[in-house]
Amino acid sequence: MNTQISRFVYVALSILGMQTIEVQAQGITEHIVPILPPGVVFDGVVSPDEYAGAIALDLQYEIQPGTNTPAPYSSKGYVFRTEEALIVGFICQFDPENFRANRGLRDDVWDDDFIGMALDVYGDTRNMVFLGANPYAVQLDIRKNNPATARDDEFDLSYDMNYETKAHIGQTSYSVEMRIPFNSIQFGSNPEQRWKFCFFRQTYVQGQQVNVQTYKVDRSNPCNDCLYDHVLILDGLKPSLRRQFIPYVFTAASPEARPMAQFKAGGSAFVALSAATSVEAAVLPDFSQVEADVAQVNVNSAFALFYPERRPFFIEGSDLLESRLKYAYTRTISQPWALSKINYQSQDLRIYVLSGIDQNSPYLVPGENYSSYGASGSNWSTILRAEHPMKNASSFGVLTTHRVFRDGGFGHTLAADFDYGLPGNWRVKGEVARSETLEPTADWIDGGETFQGHSAELDGERFNGYSGYGSLRRNSTNWNMRLDYMVLSPTFQAQMGFEPRNNFRRYEFGNSFKFFPNGQRIKQYGVYAEATLFENFEQVVKEKSVLSFAWVQLAGNLTARMFGKYRFEENYLGVTYHDLYSLNLGMNWSPSVAFSAEANHLRGRTLAYNESAVRMGWNAETNVNITLQAAGRFKWSHSLNKVALRELSDPSQFIYRGYLYQTVLNANANQAMGLRLVFQVDNFSEQILFQPLLQYRPSAFGLFYVGGLYNAQGWQAYLKWQQQIG
Repeated sequence: MNTQISRFVYVALSILGMQTIEVQAQGITEHIVPILPPGVVFDGVVSPDEYAGAIALDLQYEIQPGTNTPAPYSSKGYVFRTEEALIVGFICQFDPENFRANRGLRDDVWDDDFIGMALDVYGDTRNMVFLGANPYAVQLDIRKNNPATARDDEFDLSYDMNYETKAHIGQTSYSVEMRIPFNSIQFGSNPEQRWKFCFFRQTYVQGQQVNVQTYKVDRSNPCNDCLYDHVLILDGLKPSLRRQFIPYVFTAASPEARPMAQFKAGGSAFVALSAATSVEAAVLPDFSQVEADVAQVNVNSAFALFYPERRPFFIEGSDLLESRLKYAYTRTISQPWALSKINYQSQDLRIYVLSGIDQNSPYLVPGENYSSYGASGSNWSTILRAEHPMKNASSFGVLTTHRVFRDGGFGHTLAADFDYGLPGNWRVKGEVARSETLEPTADWIDGGETFQGHSAELDGERFNGYSGYGSLRRNSTNWNMRLDYMVLSPTFQAQMGFEPRNNFRRYEFGNSFKFFPNGQRIKQYGVYAEATLFENFEQVVKEKSVLSFAWVQLAGNLTARMFGKYRFEENYLGVTYHDLYSLNLGMNWSPSVAFSAEANHLRGRTLAYNESAVRMGWNAETNVNITLQAAGRFKWSHSLNKVALRELSDPSQFIYRGYLYQTVLNANANQAMGLRLVFQVDNFSEQILFQPLLQYRPSAFGLFYVGGLYNAQGWQAYLKWQQQIG
């Protein structure tokens, strides 16, 4: 074991020693934001005359698929201000034959032409928000978590902000206006505010998706959002501090319920104590979301599945909880009757405090080979997070979580982390944590593994555990490298986190090569290779594997990919298996506004983890997603997930097989009102589901819907009203 650690350190130091330190100078253009003159009408129509005197920037650089090439169409953004809001206007040219836009609901614009503004109010990428709209004024508001280390596609789509949009479509151009209230933005207390920003746009040229923006991309920099080269200067901001109350009423009826009709009422309140500090509270919030999670098939996984947080109360400030090892997972708060949250942000400090009483939280016991799962009943939960931001998107932070169960027992976690940018586009990141667990004496867990003399059953045992993560990464234009180490002791349990597996040490080394020719046929392509060594604390090899991934982006919005993994050996439940492998072929294709498709097919040899007799088998999985759109109002999606595992000795015999089919029809009158119909056939559980939903969403936090649900358990009808006051 010591030899393996020594080799890991030697490789890391050797790579660092070969790299020459580089320092890049970056020019910043500062703009004092002018006051909006009289006569400008907020109607979606933007003209150069009307916006004369505003800050004006051209979106002149194509950054996908090209690299800082001239933008194919003219796009221009303008900025004014009032005492209470930013006023942003855009004029965008387009080719009518390539124009894409739909009247979808909020955030449903990813296949459209859209334009927007990215704001970095602290100038250190800690709180990146992207606000925009498509040509029908359908809003896009997202947040990017940890931009310095996140992948380009790691956006938080559940983030919502109160702002206004209007739009107008002409024959060869469209315009968008946005009014962004200052009290919707959390910023520091400095008298002079300096907000870094950029404009961005997605459009289409001959069926090819193209992204343009106001600054040049640097593909060697792991944090392109750190390269914003324009700053808004705002003096004397005195926004009216946000005060809002969001009550709701929810009622549901079904023949199985006693009584037949159920009624719930509650609400949440938000109070901004200053531009930097906010307090939220909720009483009996409605967390039974009708907007259900995407269905996942879990027929051959020994560990619990992860679902992202989408509930509005937890979204504000949740980027502070992001970590490689998930010590804080707010979905462990399942049925609260009371919650409170404090969010503070200054130039040098960020604080997040969440506390609440939950009526029935999930209880997860991680293990070496599988995780055990149950319901814990009532408990009191607290999360405290503090972070010190630094230059170059670096940071240092601490986190502690506490959960005390009504029936006895507790779970505490204390963690520290750092993320530091080094010269030459290197980044180093680390996390360490300690957990303390006192099991309740309860019947929530049935069976489970034993670990270091302890049982998974809840019998009042007390133990401590530890975890850690270290990462060294380097980016260049064509080559990216990463070296990772992760450890979770057999007794580590994060009662308010999500780590379904422990008792392992994991070593990973990966390299990727990317190329950007932007030719007539080939736009981009790349390859990735990774080696993994996975062992438990008894130095038994759990997995020794290599994987590779190759992709190519072709003209016509077509991306093809190939993923392969070979496991030399895998140890499961004390038995070592050899020569397991899988090959996955996939593609994404979106040639027009009317049609898009995604398909994946996997074949290989894997284990039947959840069968009473674990053995190897021939695996086959097929996933197909097809989306049709019409008239800018209708979207019809079909998805099929088919899985089968055959006996290795006799491929005509199935260990298991089944499919999940889902079709979703969305019909939208405008960006606020729409009808959704969901039909699902689950062959694994032999269930049919039908879910109609009519919803009206006039603002970010206002909502009315009426719908129903039919499945094997019967039918249910429901209605919800939610109103933003203040």
